[in-house]
Amino acid sequence: MRDRFPLVQERVRRVYGLRLPRQLAVFAAFWASTAGPERSALEDALMVSPWGITDYFLGDAVARDGLDERLHARFRRDPAEFVTVMAGGSDGLHVGLWYDDPAALPSLIVHNYARDSAETWPCGAPTLLGVLRGMIDPADKRMLPLTAALDWFAPADEKALEADEKALKADEEAAEADREAGDGSAPRAYSAVSVFPMVPPGSGDAQLAESEDRLAAFTGDPRRAARWLADAANDLAAGRPALALAVGQEVHWLDRDDFREQGRELLLGAYRMLGRDALAEIARVHAEHRDLADVQVLLR
Repeated sequence: MRDRFPLVQERVRRVYGLRLPRQLAVFAAFWASTAGPERSALEDALMVSPWGITDYFLGDAVARDGLDERLHARFRRDPAEFVTVMAGGSDGLHVGLWYDDPAALPSLIVHNYARDSAETWPCGAPTLLGVLRGMIDPADKRMLPLTAALDWFAPADEKALEADEKALKADEEAAEADREAGDGSAPRAYSAVSVFPMVPPGSGDAQLAESEDRLAAFTGDPRRAARWLADAANDLAAGRPALALAVGQEVHWLDRDDFREQGRELLLGAYRMLGRDALAEIARVHAEHRDLADVQVLLR
Protein backbone atom coordinates (compact mmCIF):
# COMPACT_ATOMS: atom_id res chain seq x y z
CA MET A 1 0.00 0.00 0.00
CA ARG A 2 2.93 2.34 0.59
CA ASP A 3 4.06 1.59 -2.96
CA ARG A 4 0.58 2.43 -4.24
CA PHE A 5 0.37 5.63 -2.23
CA PRO A 6 2.07 7.96 -4.79
CA LEU A 7 -0.29 6.81 -7.56
CA VAL A 8 -3.38 7.17 -5.37
CA GLN A 9 -2.12 10.50 -4.07
CA GLU A 10 -1.76 11.77 -7.63
CA ARG A 11 -5.21 10.54 -8.61
CA VAL A 12 -6.84 12.26 -5.64
CA ARG A 13 -4.91 15.44 -6.47
CA ARG A 14 -5.98 15.25 -10.12
CA VAL A 15 -9.63 14.29 -9.54
CA TYR A 16 -10.44 16.12 -6.30
CA GLY A 17 -7.72 18.76 -6.05
CA LEU A 18 -6.99 17.49 -2.52
CA ARG A 19 -3.94 16.22 -0.65
CA LEU A 20 -3.95 12.64 0.64
CA PRO A 21 -2.75 11.72 4.15
CA ARG A 22 -0.35 8.79 4.51
CA GLN A 23 -2.50 7.22 7.19
CA LEU A 24 -4.97 6.18 4.49
CA ALA A 25 -2.38 3.78 3.04
CA VAL A 26 -2.00 2.21 6.50
CA PHE A 27 -5.76 1.81 6.81
CA ALA A 28 -5.92 0.17 3.38
CA ALA A 29 -3.06 -2.18 4.30
CA PHE A 30 -4.74 -3.06 7.57
CA TRP A 31 -8.00 -3.89 5.83
CA ALA A 32 -6.32 -5.95 3.09
CA SER A 33 -4.46 -7.98 5.74
CA THR A 34 -7.52 -8.98 7.78
CA ALA A 35 -9.08 -12.40 7.43
CA GLY A 36 -11.05 -14.95 9.43
CA PRO A 37 -12.07 -13.71 12.89
CA GLU A 38 -10.51 -10.27 12.30
CA ARG A 39 -12.57 -9.67 9.17
CA SER A 40 -15.64 -11.14 10.87
CA ALA A 41 -15.27 -8.67 13.74
CA LEU A 42 -15.06 -5.80 11.26
CA GLU A 43 -17.86 -6.81 8.92
CA ASP A 44 -20.27 -8.71 11.19
CA ALA A 45 -19.83 -7.02 14.56
CA LEU A 46 -18.68 -3.46 13.79
CA MET A 47 -20.28 -3.52 10.31
CA VAL A 48 -17.64 -1.34 8.67
CA SER A 49 -15.81 -1.54 5.37
CA PRO A 50 -13.48 0.66 3.29
CA TRP A 51 -15.27 2.94 0.86
CA GLY A 52 -14.91 6.21 -0.96
CA ILE A 53 -11.38 7.21 -1.97
CA THR A 54 -10.00 4.18 -0.10
CA ASP A 55 -11.30 2.19 -3.08
CA TYR A 56 -8.40 3.60 -5.11
CA PHE A 57 -6.01 1.52 -2.99
CA LEU A 58 -7.93 -1.73 -3.33
CA GLY A 59 -7.98 -2.22 -7.11
CA ASP A 60 -8.62 -0.55 -10.44
CA ALA A 61 -11.68 1.68 -10.12
CA VAL A 62 -13.65 3.46 -12.84
CA ALA A 63 -16.73 5.65 -12.60
CA ARG A 64 -19.99 4.21 -13.91
CA ASP A 65 -22.19 5.85 -16.53
CA GLY A 66 -19.73 8.65 -17.22
CA LEU A 67 -20.29 10.14 -13.75
CA ASP A 68 -17.75 12.34 -11.98
CA GLU A 69 -15.60 10.35 -9.53
CA ARG A 70 -16.10 13.03 -6.89
CA LEU A 71 -19.70 11.82 -6.54
CA HIS A 72 -18.56 8.42 -5.25
CA ALA A 73 -19.84 7.81 -1.71
CA ARG A 74 -21.09 11.43 -1.51
CA PHE A 75 -24.56 11.54 0.06
CA ARG A 76 -26.88 14.42 -0.76
CA ARG A 77 -26.31 16.39 2.47
CA ASP A 78 -22.55 15.88 2.77
CA PRO A 79 -20.50 19.09 2.95
CA ALA A 80 -17.89 19.56 0.25
CA GLU A 81 -15.17 19.35 2.92
CA PHE A 82 -16.23 15.75 3.71
CA VAL A 83 -14.57 12.98 1.64
CA THR A 84 -15.68 9.44 2.50
CA VAL A 85 -13.11 6.74 3.32
CA MET A 86 -15.13 4.15 5.26
CA ALA A 87 -18.73 2.89 5.40
CA GLY A 88 -20.65 1.94 8.53
CA GLY A 89 -23.49 -0.48 9.01
CA SER A 90 -26.55 1.54 9.95
CA ASP A 91 -28.50 4.65 8.94
CA GLY A 92 -26.08 5.53 6.15
CA LEU A 93 -23.10 5.89 8.49
CA HIS A 94 -19.98 6.92 6.64
CA VAL A 95 -16.64 8.17 7.92
CA GLY A 96 -14.46 10.62 6.07
CA LEU A 97 -11.60 13.07 5.96
CA TRP A 98 -12.41 16.73 6.63
CA TYR A 99 -10.61 19.34 4.53
CA ASP A 100 -10.77 22.88 5.87
CA ASP A 101 -8.56 23.96 2.98
CA PRO A 102 -7.82 21.82 -0.09
CA ALA A 103 -4.26 23.15 -0.14
CA ALA A 104 -3.58 21.43 3.19
CA LEU A 105 -3.91 17.91 4.51
CA PRO A 106 -7.24 17.01 6.15
CA SER A 107 -7.51 18.31 9.69
CA LEU A 108 -10.12 15.92 11.13
CA ILE A 109 -11.81 12.57 10.72
CA VAL A 110 -15.59 13.01 10.75
CA HIS A 111 -18.73 10.92 10.51
CA ASN A 112 -22.26 11.37 9.23
CA TYR A 113 -25.44 9.26 9.38
CA ALA A 114 -26.80 10.10 5.93
CA ARG A 115 -30.12 8.27 6.34
CA ASP A 116 -30.78 9.75 9.77
CA SER A 117 -30.45 13.50 10.41
CA ALA A 118 -27.17 13.76 8.42
CA GLU A 119 -25.16 16.12 10.61
CA THR A 120 -21.36 15.95 10.35
CA TRP A 121 -19.33 15.69 13.57
CA PRO A 122 -15.73 14.78 14.51
CA CYS A 123 -14.92 11.16 15.32
CA GLY A 124 -12.54 12.09 18.14
CA ALA A 125 -9.55 10.05 16.92
CA PRO A 126 -6.73 11.34 14.68
CA THR A 127 -6.50 8.19 12.51
CA LEU A 128 -8.92 5.71 10.97
CA LEU A 129 -7.41 2.86 12.96
CA GLY A 130 -8.02 4.95 16.06
CA VAL A 131 -11.65 5.36 14.99
CA LEU A 132 -11.96 1.57 14.66
CA ARG A 133 -10.38 1.06 18.08
CA GLY A 134 -12.89 3.46 19.58
CA MET A 135 -15.76 1.32 18.22
CA ILE A 136 -14.58 -1.80 20.04
CA ASP A 137 -16.34 -3.05 23.17
CA PRO A 138 -13.51 -4.38 25.36
CA ALA A 139 -15.89 -6.88 26.92
CA ASP A 140 -16.71 -8.46 23.55
CA LYS A 141 -14.40 -11.45 23.11
CA ARG A 142 -15.04 -11.42 19.36
CA MET A 143 -12.92 -8.27 19.28
CA LEU A 144 -9.73 -9.88 20.63
CA PRO A 145 -8.29 -10.85 17.21
CA LEU A 146 -9.17 -7.43 15.83
CA THR A 147 -7.55 -5.66 18.79
CA ALA A 148 -4.39 -7.72 18.24
CA ALA A 149 -4.33 -6.73 14.57
CA LEU A 150 -4.78 -3.06 15.46
CA ASP A 151 -1.93 -3.36 17.96
CA TRP A 152 0.30 -4.86 15.24
CA PHE A 153 -0.44 -1.95 12.89
CA ALA A 154 -0.15 0.74 15.59
CA PRO A 155 3.55 1.58 14.93
CA ALA A 156 2.92 2.04 11.19
CA ASP A 157 -0.17 4.13 11.96
CA GLU A 158 1.79 6.32 14.36
CA LYS A 159 4.62 6.76 11.86
CA ALA A 160 2.18 7.80 9.13
CA LEU A 161 0.45 10.20 11.51
CA GLU A 162 3.78 11.76 12.45
CA ALA A 163 4.60 12.28 8.77
CA ASP A 164 1.18 13.85 8.19
CA GLU A 165 1.56 16.07 11.26
CA LYS A 166 4.96 17.29 10.05
CA ALA A 167 3.36 18.23 6.75
CA LEU A 168 0.52 19.97 8.58
CA LYS A 169 3.04 21.89 10.69
CA ALA A 170 4.84 22.96 7.53
CA ASP A 171 1.51 24.17 6.15
CA GLU A 172 0.95 26.20 9.30
CA GLU A 173 4.43 27.71 9.20
CA ALA A 174 4.02 28.62 5.52
CA ALA A 175 0.77 30.42 6.31
CA GLU A 176 2.07 32.18 9.42
CA ALA A 177 3.00 35.34 7.55
CA ASP A 178 -0.65 35.76 6.57
CA ARG A 179 -2.08 35.01 10.00
CA GLU A 180 -2.58 37.44 12.85
CA ALA A 181 -0.99 36.53 16.17
CA GLY A 182 -3.15 34.09 18.11
CA ASP A 183 -5.42 33.10 15.23
CA GLY A 184 -3.70 29.74 14.85
CA SER A 185 -4.96 28.67 18.27
CA ALA A 186 -8.58 29.63 17.64
CA PRO A 187 -10.95 26.88 18.79
CA ARG A 188 -12.79 24.69 16.31
CA ALA A 189 -16.26 26.09 15.62
CA TYR A 190 -19.52 24.29 14.78
CA SER A 191 -22.80 25.22 13.19
CA ALA A 192 -26.03 23.49 14.21
CA VAL A 193 -25.44 20.79 11.59
CA SER A 194 -21.72 20.43 10.99
CA VAL A 195 -18.13 21.09 11.77
CA PHE A 196 -17.38 24.57 10.45
CA PRO A 197 -14.24 25.09 8.37
CA MET A 198 -11.41 27.11 9.80
CA VAL A 199 -11.18 30.38 7.86
CA PRO A 200 -8.41 32.99 7.78
CA PRO A 201 -8.59 36.27 9.68
CA GLY A 202 -10.56 38.97 7.95
CA SER A 203 -13.17 36.52 6.65
CA GLY A 204 -15.94 38.12 8.69
CA ASP A 205 -18.29 36.65 11.28
CA ALA A 206 -20.09 33.38 10.45
CA GLN A 207 -22.51 34.11 13.34
CA LEU A 208 -22.61 30.43 14.23
CA ALA A 209 -24.45 31.18 17.49
CA GLU A 210 -27.40 32.04 15.21
CA SER A 211 -27.22 28.81 13.23
CA GLU A 212 -30.29 27.20 14.80
CA ASP A 213 -32.24 30.43 14.37
CA ARG A 214 -31.31 30.49 10.69
CA LEU A 215 -32.45 26.90 10.23
CA ALA A 216 -35.77 27.79 11.82
CA ALA A 217 -36.12 30.79 9.52
CA PHE A 218 -35.37 28.74 6.41
CA THR A 219 -38.01 26.19 7.37
CA GLY A 220 -40.77 28.52 8.59
CA ASP A 221 -40.15 32.24 8.16
CA PRO A 222 -39.41 33.34 4.56
CA ARG A 223 -38.95 37.00 5.54
CA ARG A 224 -36.26 36.25 8.12
CA ALA A 225 -34.70 33.76 5.71
CA ALA A 226 -34.53 36.47 3.04
CA ARG A 227 -32.75 38.79 5.49
CA TRP A 228 -30.13 36.13 6.30
CA LEU A 229 -29.56 35.50 2.62
CA ALA A 230 -29.22 39.22 1.97
CA ASP A 231 -26.82 39.72 4.90
CA ALA A 232 -24.67 36.82 3.69
CA ALA A 233 -24.64 38.17 0.13
CA ASN A 234 -23.72 41.66 1.35
CA ASP A 235 -20.86 40.30 3.47
CA LEU A 236 -19.62 38.28 0.51
CA ALA A 237 -19.73 41.32 -1.77
CA ALA A 238 -17.72 43.21 0.87
CA GLY A 239 -15.02 40.53 0.88
CA ARG A 240 -16.15 38.74 4.04
CA PRO A 241 -17.07 35.14 3.04
CA ALA A 242 -17.60 33.51 6.47
CA LEU A 243 -21.35 34.20 6.78
CA ALA A 244 -21.97 33.15 3.16
CA LEU A 245 -20.11 29.92 3.85
CA ALA A 246 -22.20 29.23 6.96
CA VAL A 247 -25.53 30.09 5.34
CA GLY A 248 -24.63 28.20 2.17
CA GLN A 249 -23.75 25.06 4.13
CA GLU A 250 -26.94 25.27 6.19
CA VAL A 251 -29.13 25.65 3.10
CA HIS A 252 -27.29 22.74 1.49
CA TRP A 253 -28.00 20.59 4.56
CA LEU A 254 -31.67 21.61 4.67
CA ASP A 255 -32.02 20.54 1.02
CA ARG A 256 -35.06 22.72 0.27
CA ASP A 257 -35.99 23.77 -3.25
CA ASP A 258 -37.06 27.30 -2.29
CA PHE A 259 -33.56 28.45 -1.22
CA ARG A 260 -31.42 25.97 -3.13
CA GLU A 261 -30.11 28.28 -5.85
CA GLN A 262 -29.32 31.19 -3.52
CA GLY A 263 -27.59 28.91 -1.05
CA ARG A 264 -25.51 27.33 -3.79
CA GLU A 265 -24.35 30.70 -5.10
CA LEU A 266 -23.36 31.83 -1.60
CA LEU A 267 -21.47 28.60 -0.99
CA LEU A 268 -19.58 28.65 -4.28
CA GLY A 269 -18.83 32.34 -3.93
CA ALA A 270 -17.46 31.85 -0.41
CA TYR A 271 -15.21 28.96 -1.43
CA ARG A 272 -13.83 30.88 -4.38
CA MET A 273 -13.23 34.02 -2.35
CA LEU A 274 -11.30 31.89 0.14
CA GLY A 275 -9.21 30.44 -2.68
CA ARG A 276 -10.74 26.99 -2.11
CA ASP A 277 -11.62 26.30 -5.72
CA ALA A 278 -11.35 22.51 -5.32
CA LEU A 279 -14.13 22.61 -2.72
CA ALA A 280 -16.18 24.92 -4.93
CA GLU A 281 -15.91 22.38 -7.76
CA ILE A 282 -16.93 19.49 -5.49
CA ALA A 283 -19.94 21.52 -4.34
CA ARG A 284 -20.83 22.43 -7.93
CA VAL A 285 -20.67 18.86 -9.21
CA HIS A 286 -22.60 17.65 -6.19
CA ALA A 287 -25.34 20.24 -6.71
CA GLU A 288 -25.77 19.06 -10.29
CA HIS A 289 -26.16 15.41 -9.26
CA ARG A 290 -27.79 15.43 -5.82
CA ASP A 291 -30.66 13.24 -6.99
CA LEU A 292 -28.48 10.20 -7.72
CA ALA A 293 -30.37 7.14 -6.49
CA ASP A 294 -27.10 5.29 -5.80
CA VAL A 295 -23.83 6.91 -4.68
CA GLN A 296 -21.80 3.80 -5.49
CA VAL A 297 -20.14 5.51 -8.44
CA LEU A 298 -16.74 3.77 -8.62
CA LEU A 299 -16.73 0.18 -9.86
CA ARG A 300 -13.82 -2.24 -9.49
